[in-house]
Amino acid sequence: MLPTYGTYGGWPKSGEIDIMENIGKEGPNTVHGTVHYGLDGPQHQYFESGITLSTPKTSTASYIASLGSLNETFHTYAVERLPGVIRWYIDDIEYSSITEGEMKPYHWSFDEEFYFIFNLAVGGNWPGNPLDEDSSDGDAIAFPQRLEVDYVRVYEGIFPRVVGKSVVGCSEKNVAYEVVNIDATTDIRYTWTVPEHAIIKEGQGTSRIIVNFDFTTMESNIIEDEMIHVQANELENNGISMGLLKLQENGLGRRVKVVDFDGKCSSSDNLNTTGLKEFNFDCGRPSDCNPFVLQRVTEEFTCGERIEWLINEEDMVEMDACKEVGYVQFHGRCGHCNPLS
Repeated sequence: MLPTYGTYGGWPKSGEIDIMENIGKEGPNTVHGTVHYGLDGPQHQYFESGITLSTPKTSTASYIASLGSLNETFHTYAVERLPGVIRWYIDDIEYSSITEGEMKPYHWSFDEEFYFIFNLAVGGNWPGNPLDEDSSDGDAIAFPQRLEVDYVRVYEGIFPRVVGKSVVGCSEKNVAYEVVNIDATTDIRYTWTVPEHAIIKEGQGTSRIIVNFDFTTMESNIIEDEMIHVQANELENNGISMGLLKLQENGLGRRVKVVDFDGKCSSSDNLNTTGLKEFNFDCGRPSDCNPFVLQRVTEEFTCGERIEWLINEEDMVEMDACKEVGYVQFHGRCGHCNPLS
């Protein structure tokens, strides 16, 4: 989606919203949601979150995969745009969001009028140029390719969604999840599904549950694609809204990232096999610039690797390196490490 009038200037000042991007070199089962914003040149900012279909039990990715691969079956991709917040969904599972506060100090330009673009592109900086059919690499692109769109719909209103923490500690207790924006007058019974290493402490059957996480047998220190899912039962079909009908038919979900912030849930052997680095700095913001943020990938390197490089190779002091990465270069991904926030 691009701005109709460019109220705040040329790209990216007036914003760009990418509802769905699939990059061929990543395979058919990875999807990204992105916004571009900021200023010209090196202060161009973006925030991106992707998800890859997989098979772990109760995960977001395996749930979507059970509906069929992205290149063989139709899936629903959506953006919910409200004042000061944008949320991304795939098959009614909320997997990412960004708020106006998280985008500061850059201007929030997404409350203006935008229009749609449907584009099947070849080449470019992100995917790179396609390989020739005679390439020995084995990754040549077969032409022709086809983009099929079943429907495009635009709704105005507030719809049911699951709210609660999207990043939780691996042994965190008493985490609340709730279905909000329900306008039904009939009795509803809710059936909740939680990750394998979590239990519903209370609330099953109601619109609000309390969950205890216990990932003491984790095999990595970040699990990206766990899921909280809910479906409504015993709904009457008379006079219920479209949002409630969706809750009844397919259910709603929320992607949850499980993080071992303190190394309490993973053995050192497991941590070593993940390929994730530990960093000896936190930009003076240990709660915000936490291990999860430092592992966020920005193009080819993580936030932590970029800060570390500036400290070691450019002789920057920690706070200056954190400011450069978290404020100037990659505010959307590394902004929590910005010491000016």
